[in-house]
Amino acid sequence: MTSETVAPAVLIREFSLHRPLNRVGQPTAIHARLVAAAPVTTQVRLVLPAGVRVLAGDAQATVPFAGEVHLAWTLQADVVQACRLELIVEADGGAATAVIPLCFLPALEIEPCDYIPAPQPAKSRVLIGAHHCPLWEADKLALWDNVVKHPERTPALGFYNQENPEINDWETLWAVEHGIDFFVYCWYRTTQGGPVTTMFSSAIHDGLFKSRYADKMRFTIMWENQSRGMGGVADEQDLRDNLLPFWLEHYFTHPSYLIVDNKPVLFIYRPEFLIDDLGGIENVARALELLRQACREAGFDGLYLLGENRGVDAHQLTLMRQMGLDYSFAYCWHVWNNPTPDEAIRAQLEYMRGIQALEILPQVPTVSQAWSGWHDEGTIWKIPPAEFATLLRETEGFMATLPAEELGRRMLLLDNWNEWGEGHYLAPYQEYGFGYLDAVRAVFTDAPAAHRDLIPEDIRRGPYDTAIRTLMRQTAQDEGAIE
Repeated sequence: MTSETVAPAVLIREFSLHRPLNRVGQPTAIHARLVAAAPVTTQVRLVLPAGVRVLAGDAQATVPFAGEVHLAWTLQADVVQACRLELIVEADGGAATAVIPLCFLPALEIEPCDYIPAPQPAKSRVLIGAHHCPLWEADKLALWDNVVKHPERTPALGFYNQENPEINDWETLWAVEHGIDFFVYCWYRTTQGGPVTTMFSSAIHDGLFKSRYADKMRFTIMWENQSRGMGGVADEQDLRDNLLPFWLEHYFTHPSYLIVDNKPVLFIYRPEFLIDDLGGIENVARALELLRQACREAGFDGLYLLGENRGVDAHQLTLMRQMGLDYSFAYCWHVWNNPTPDEAIRAQLEYMRGIQALEILPQVPTVSQAWSGWHDEGTIWKIPPAEFATLLRETEGFMATLPAEELGRRMLLLDNWNEWGEGHYLAPYQEYGFGYLDAVRAVFTDAPAAHRDLIPEDIRRGPYDTAIRTLMRQTAQDEGAIE
């Protein structure tokens, strides 16, 4: 939402939807909050998209007030669309404007059910995974700050708590019905040199492991070892005697863990940091081979190890090869200078082709949907769903050129399922609904184009963000900020 000050100091403090996603033919509640430092008479006008009409409230009205006034409308859409609604508030020759996106899903009638329906998988032609950001815990209110600033990012689940197994069941339903086979959860250690302790692990241990549909989708972890002195390992013994047994017990041997060619798949975020942790490149290579041998002794045929690399850097790729990694991957692609969607697509394909041309270390391709950073720093960009489908098709063509024996020929990574604060996300949300997931389904599966995308309101589940929204309102009232 954007807002500007108008004389005499009138602000659109809030302009938002009652719920993130809505359906054709159903009432959609909109509300706004205006504030003024002195008495003022304003002309308020809603600019409606084509195919959307007002059921209650005035699309144009004269509103005199002082201090604060709340306005409300009820809208209804007659056509499926992703569109934008504009609010214009004029006073004394100035105007304040605010815009919010709306996504109207098809009308839907379903039979009453007691719980989220069991997923009906759409089988993809390649193994598709999505990076999964597990930061959305009940007591981490500040992590939603950039979503409050950008309400168009509001998830279909609202400001949810990932500890709730029902959240995971919705994510599983949406993922597998659009061709996504596994999640790559960011995994954080909090101590080195002793028994393993973690943070942000509730998405796996509470959300996933306790969910009803945990067996319907696979998962793996990306070792987030960037926090020096706490996120990595103290030495080889720590890796062998503490970290690996923890992974084997809790993850690698879990029936839903991602196993390819009878090998667990492990992603490492900062592989180069292992050089300092273990005392040299040769020591890293020896330690990683010890991990593979331990996995063989546990009944596997080894261990696939993938290291993060987001550029065409021969030195980094050579280092990773010398360390004994099997593949490179990108958590995301950074595309500089606020690129257009076409530029962001071209840049990603150039990264992938450039890495392949070096012939140093094979890759598992990644495609990125957007980027903003946690505080809108640096480059900011987004590829809309239609153009994202183009990127997917181009990437599928690129994958077909890779050697048949390489993992990258049959595995694709999507960036990102739910990095709401950092600005890259594929899960259903306010602006584009299921647009990104529908693109994945259309490009990589042969499932029928016509399908049903459920949201919690359809089966009277949720809301899932009552507690956190209550806390947000209290905080906003204390600070005089947006509710």
